[in-house]
Amino acid sequence: MTSRERVRRAIHLQGPDRIPHYLPVGGENDILWAAPWTIVNGPLVPDIQPWMQTGLIEKRIDAWGVVWDRPAGHEDMGQAKEYPISDIEKQHLYTFPKLNDPERYAGYRNAIEANDSAGNPKYVLGVAGFSSLNEAVHNIIGLQTMFQSYYEHPDALKALIARFAEQQRESIRLMARLGCDGVMFYDDWGLQDRLMIRPNLIEEFFIPHYRVNWAVAHELDLDVWLHSCGYIIGLLPQFMDAGLNVVQMDQQMNMGLENLAHVAGSRLAFWCPADIQNVLPNAAEDAIYAYIQSMMDTLGSRKGGLVSMAYSSPEAIDLDPEKVRIMCQAFRELGMYD
Repeated sequence: MTSRERVRRAIHLQGPDRIPHYLPVGGENDILWAAPWTIVNGPLVPDIQPWMQTGLIEKRIDAWGVVWDRPAGHEDMGQAKEYPISDIEKQHLYTFPKLNDPERYAGYRNAIEANDSAGNPKYVLGVAGFSSLNEAVHNIIGLQTMFQSYYEHPDALKALIARFAEQQRESIRLMARLGCDGVMFYDDWGLQDRLMIRPNLIEEFFIPHYRVNWAVAHELDLDVWLHSCGYIIGLLPQFMDAGLNVVQMDQQMNMGLENLAHVAGSRLAFWCPADIQNVLPNAAEDAIYAYIQSMMDTLGSRKGGLVSMAYSSPEAIDLDPEKVRIMCQAFRELGMYD
């Protein structure tokens, strides 16, 4: 069984020999994650400038024109502070960055060609240039403006989201032309114990676009992966109905592993580390092993359904590298199927 076949079997619940891995230590992995932060060969144009320090603050500007800042010396992504769209009614004047320019993805192309010619090709997961709808919109107009626009300027907000969705469809087509097996998107929808906004607003403003865009991906033989953190268990049925194949979440204990497995049924796979809020920062080695076993018994028990990973920014949450090593070892030891 090749790595590519193993991942496909896992996310479509078709009985892989083990859970697929994307882990920083401990052995071979099964996924080629084609993203700006993982593919360094080739002339991939950076989406964001380096941090520049001014006094006690560091700032940088991204390809969208958003200014981010953070305390000097911190390693987190910072917070959006200045937005290129100050008036949602004038959103039509905003020009998108050229994130669908094929020349940006020469590095992706080189890595995918090398992978496909290897003896054990990995599953290629391509991150779309226009990878977000919800987060991308509130990044360029500001979260407060977005919350107000749901009620005060709904038509202008819908028009801006639709513009993003159209660009996202082109990103999907580009990932297919590059030879990806799956395409990944990012939209956090949850707070710690509830959704960020009312479910009816997500249904009205976003689900129709997810449904259309994810159908385009499936028509091009691409699996659909979505990162979405927070308390999103109530959204999973809508996501599954819209065509989602894999959800990537870094925390699970706030929803419960058994609850997630019950809601997902036999229709959704999970790409997860051990819970980064409660397990990895606090648990001893035996407790980490026990939690990984629980993930196997719930999320990964349905002839697949679970893919391992490590949190991609451990330094941002001061995660002990030894805890990461233990988690990776546990996944590799416990992640076998009979």
